[in-house]
Amino acid sequence: MPKLAYKILVALIFTLLTFSNTHAISIQVQPNEVVPGDVFLLKILGNIDPDTQAEFMDHKFALYPVAEDLFIALLPVDINTDPDKYNISVLHGEVKYHAKLHVKAHEFKTIRLVLPEEKVTLSPKNQERAVREASLLKKIWMQNTEKIWNQNFITPTDTELSEVFGVKRIMNEKKTSIHRGVDYRGKKGTPVRAINAGTVSLNDDLFFGGNTLVVDHGMGLYSIYMHLSKFNVSAGDKVDKGKVVGFIGSSGRSTGPHLHMSVKLGGVSVNPESFYKLEF
Repeated sequence: MPKLAYKILVALIFTLLTFSNTHAISIQVQPNEVVPGDVFLLKILGNIDPDTQAEFMDHKFALYPVAEDLFIALLPVDINTDPDKYNISVLHGEVKYHAKLHVKAHEFKTIRLVLPEEKVTLSPKNQERAVREASLLKKIWMQNTEKIWNQNFITPTDTELSEVFGVKRIMNEKKTSIHRGVDYRGKKGTPVRAINAGTVSLNDDLFFGGNTLVVDHGMGLYSIYMHLSKFNVSAGDKVDKGKVVGFIGSSGRSTGPHLHMSVKLGGVSVNPESFYKLEF
């Protein structure tokens, strides 16, 4: 091969490699091992198209810019997910990039409760109300607003947990429910804080949750605070992380003062405790 042609070929290869490296992306998963019900953080390093999405378990998730050449997504792992290694992919140009998430086996606790019959079987009127309110909440979970939350998440109170996420409750040996949140101990009037910045989507008296507050943190992420004795904010209010949004009570279907807090991400109930472990 003539020297000139050889030099041109080498220069062309170098240019292509440089172009490829300049536009390559990398995927980071934190943590890369979870249990069913957890949430994990996906980080994309590189210059990507704003419409680029991540795909996980046949669902697509929007990526949000947080810094130059850094995009993130919060992804939920449904509590019914089988233990396995799952693929996460991001299509960037003509290239599909991949990462793996290991969902470990986890056995959730089962408890049996004996309750008054009216606490287990609802009257037709109460059943109608519960269904109506569940439909209202479902419409809220499906909204995907701009990111408001920032940096690490905090706990809503300084009190201990009285019940963890995922517990299976068998009531009177005939009805089963899954505890899709966590319960915090607390005396009536104990302040409840927003776990991150957001906008109040709902504050209302609901059948199951009693005085229930919903905060929209953006990116399809909502925190829900139930059984409050009273509210400290109203629908539409902007709240900062740590803002006192209400006070512990025993309203709704509650047997004593405590805070039931749950988190929805993309309509999926996830373990609030998994958020506190994420590092931003």
